Amino acid sequence: MMIAWIFAALLSALIVPGPAAAGERFLANPKLAVDCESALVKASTSFALAKLKQLDKCAITTLKCIQTVAPNDDADVDPIDACLEKALTRCDKANEVIAAEEQKLADAITANCSALDPAEVLRADGVGFEDITNDCLDQGVTLTDLASVTDCVVTEHECAVERMYLMAHPRAGELFDLVGTDIGDCLEDLGGPGEGMEDLRLGRRLVQCQQGVTKLSAKYVASKLKNTGQCLEDLFDCVQLKPGDQSCLDKARDSCDKLFAGVVDNGIKLVPAVNKTCDPIPFPDLTVETGIDYDAVVEEELCVPYGVSGIGTVNHYANCLYRSNECDGEELLKFSVPRAAELLGLIDRQLPGSFFCIPPDDGF
Repeated sequence: MMIAWIFAALLSALIVPGPAAAGERFLANPKLAVDCESALVKASTSFALAKLKQLDKCAITTLKCIQTVAPNDDADVDPIDACLEKALTRCDKANEVIAAEEQKLADAITANCSALDPAEVLRADGVGFEDITNDCLDQGVTLTDLASVTDCVVTEHECAVERMYLMAHPRAGELFDLVGTDIGDCLEDLGGPGEGMEDLRLGRRLVQCQQGVTKLSAKYVASKLKNTGQCLEDLFDCVQLKPGDQSCLDKARDSCDKLFAGVVDNGIKLVPAVNKTCDPIPFPDLTVETGIDYDAVVEEELCVPYGVSGIGTVNHYANCLYRSNECDGEELLKFSVPRAAELLGLIDRQLPGSFFCIPPDDGF
């Protein structure tokens, strides 16, 4: 009997979990981390797409004024000036919508992450924001709690989305300054005369080209953020809710492959779609500062970080746009899923644009 009792006690010691090893930590409630991460992905994606839409409303409305309205020096109020005044009203409304969307993003993070211990929002085995401490410092934010995390995420998204839009619409900063709106605080004015083409018929074609490009860009960004975000959510769920479950990771890997294939497919379609939208216009009219102003993109070397050294054709510009959208999308995802690289490493995958994405210059 004594031997049987000792054997049972030893067996029990082997199968009953003991205390965590020194330095090993576990989340108090992994489901709270999952809820927080899911909210970060969805709310930040929603904000990015909403802001792109509002920036476009302002910029395209202003572009139409200088490209499609004929001046009249004999009128009491020049028609272009009257059009710009109306555009300012549209831009102010767009700015109000953006401010409301920023608040929605901040509120979503607070509402869905506040139940999680702030330390677990930061911890590498939690949501993982300590992994991007330096990136937040670049935004002027020191990570200490949920409020600072929220500030970092919102600040990054404000500027990164404007960077995305500038690549799709090189004259955007100039147009915002022309109409007198502060809708794009981080969006650089690349210069330009504040005027359009003398040929209004050509001006209308340029507006159609530009409007088509910004819509195509936004569509691709939506695919990038939604598909990649879903992949990362699936992986995060496995890590938090089913740690060590290889079948969960295998299922997530298969899902990620399909989602990434969708991103790649949309990327392949983007370049010819931009060509189709703008190529019928003589190329010099796309490069000149009163046109689309590809020259400014070249002069500012905005495509160099993405492996495109010059713009000699519409195809060159479209390839630059695709790559910048890819890389800026991945930069945004780093702030909504700080553990992205780690999570993808678990299934031997990388973000779709990792092979050519270089962090953009601070001044861009």
